[in-house]
Amino acid sequence: MIEPIEATPTSSTGDARRIVELATATNTTMSNELLLDTLRRNAQVTTRHIRKDFAEVATATAVLGYVCRQRKDFIALRGDDPAWAQEVGRYASESLAVEALRMRRA
Repeated sequence: MIEPIEATPTSSTGDARRIVELATATNTTMSNELLLDTLRRNAQVTTRHIRKDFAEVATATAVLGYVCRQRKDFIALRGDDPAWAQEVGRYASESLAVEALRMRRA
């Protein structure tokens, strides 16, 4: 079953629809990865501070990971369980660590 994509200005799937229309108009092919990356870029995430130095990053449906502060670095941890989460990278700010989790492929 295929769901229609709404191309409204507030829709997170509007960009993906415009890419499909552009590819059709120019008679070019595109990969599913391009569409997924476009949708992933528009993903809305929330952060919830569990402690002063530890925050949970989640979408409306799933936990993406955690951001932990160690000295001057912010460590992005991917996974829904902090005990088993894998380090994605170390960043200079919390917002960069959150962005890394939001853009990270599953």
